[in-house]
Amino acid sequence: MRASAVQDGLTMRIIAGTHSVLLGFDLEETRRTGCLGFSLQRTDLGTQTDPLPAQQQRSRWIPNRLRFPKDPVSGDYKLDTSYHSPIQKFRWGDWTVHPGQCYRYQVTARYGTWDHLTDGPSVQLEVNTEDTKSPLNSVFFNRAAAASEAYNQKFGEADPDSLPEDKRQEAYAWLSNGLEEAILAFLGQAHDSSYTLHAVIYEFQKPNLLNALKAAMDRGVKVQVVYHGRHANSKDTTWSKNAAALQAAGLKAVCIPRQASPQSAICHDKFVVLLKNDVPQAVWTGSTNWTDGAIYGQLNVGHAVYDAETTSRYEQYFKLLSTDPQASPLKHDLAKMAPPPASLPTGPGIWPIFSPQPNANMLDLYASLCKQAHHLMVCAPFELAQQIQHALENPPADVLHFLLLDKQSSLGTTNEVKLISGEAQNEVSIATTLSSPLHDFQNHLLEGKESFHHAGVHIHAKIIAVNLLSDDPIIVTGSANYSNGSTLHNDENSLILRGNSAAADIYATEFMRMFEHYYFRALSAHKDTHPAAHQKSTSQVGTHISSDGKMGLNETDQWSLKDYASGSPRAISRQLFAGTLQKD
Repeated sequence: MRASAVQDGLTMRIIAGTHSVLLGFDLEETRRTGCLGFSLQRTDLGTQTDPLPAQQQRSRWIPNRLRFPKDPVSGDYKLDTSYHSPIQKFRWGDWTVHPGQCYRYQVTARYGTWDHLTDGPSVQLEVNTEDTKSPLNSVFFNRAAAASEAYNQKFGEADPDSLPEDKRQEAYAWLSNGLEEAILAFLGQAHDSSYTLHAVIYEFQKPNLLNALKAAMDRGVKVQVVYHGRHANSKDTTWSKNAAALQAAGLKAVCIPRQASPQSAICHDKFVVLLKNDVPQAVWTGSTNWTDGAIYGQLNVGHAVYDAETTSRYEQYFKLLSTDPQASPLKHDLAKMAPPPASLPTGPGIWPIFSPQPNANMLDLYASLCKQAHHLMVCAPFELAQQIQHALENPPADVLHFLLLDKQSSLGTTNEVKLISGEAQNEVSIATTLSSPLHDFQNHLLEGKESFHHAGVHIHAKIIAVNLLSDDPIIVTGSANYSNGSTLHNDENSLILRGNSAAADIYATEFMRMFEHYYFRALSAHKDTHPAAHQKSTSQVGTHISSDGKMGLNETDQWSLKDYASGSPRAISRQLFAGTLQKD
């Protein structure tokens, strides 16, 4: 859901997903002078069908971990509130909301001095978060590694496996953030013998998910699974872990190993097709493997699509893979069954694309979409294809790119990294890990239970999102890594969705949740190890650095000066998130 309002020169726009809300502010330039930031208050209102009585509505000031340098407790990084420590940014995220709830937000521009703040213009809005029960909103992100501070506040600085059993299960559910539960719920829709579940899963190892398939079989549901069974080399034991897990779950009779050469190729899909009386009903896809590391560790997304034509395409793809075909005939069949469009048709639609492809037309399409973007959000675990790298170079002055990467190498060679990250219009956020029991737990999952491809990979979602904040959003999601290998060699699927604003709001808010978390982590990590980079990054977001190197708030209105430099990336960002940007 989206909502916006203007009052006395102050604009607020809210984009509400399921578990995250993104807020954008804009202040008329004549009111910038003397403004020390924004105070933000949230009131929980219940649901549309069951609103809370006024006396039960809970209001609180949104926290801000930064303080003014002269604040007597500025050395303590426990969270303060934005009432005493105003937000000195023009976008903010509230990552603590729940699906299907109503919230009221009030933003107030603050003036005066750091120790005597006064109120300026104020705007109030009510929004409803998206309800995951709606077929249009069946998008689920886990919390991933960037949620460690919130985890510590809720469970203490403890490895989840060291907690008492009830707390351990609560911690697992909190880290899953509805992702694991959504997979189970999707499988649970197959009630009886009239239903069929067809799945293709790369890492097929999580016992409770495999047990859910066995339970479906016990209900009479027809189940078939294709899993990665190739033997690339002695280090890749994914096939043997899969075989052991499905044997333990009693699924061997309904599982088909994907073994046809080339052995270096990966059966990398993670999708499930739901049919009733052999009629396609829905498909579950995304980046999530069926392992503990995928659910509780690295960033992943799951997306259920309730569209008969799309589901039918996935069912055709499943039938092809279930015969364990060689690469050449498979490429021929896929190019005929679901060829990538040369350009994306206008208007709402869904386009599934499957790999391996006989050529790189799929990558050319993605690069074209990137070049067309007014604002672009890319989430990449591994190195992007050169077509996409080049599309990120030298963006027009009025275009913004937000790049969420597992490692800098996602942008290619050292020279390519310098070229892309050196552009002011490219904001880059790298998965920076901080030492904590939660990180040790997640690293143990990724390096011990995951395949060797995923050791140390904390960003695993694969997303290209074009103009998500506009009325014509485009989302590319699925299992494919937007690389030559995933396009030309592996079994993969990508889903392109255009015009689905509800899904776009979820992707936008969850993407920015991770982007902001990792960006702030990088600032903290660079403070001591890369002071020059730290100074540059903090200046880009207006953060004040004291003489002793601590981050804090600026005591003057200079924090926002660069946000009003005409045509600058910061000025465009201010207007983009607030919805005040005028586009030709």
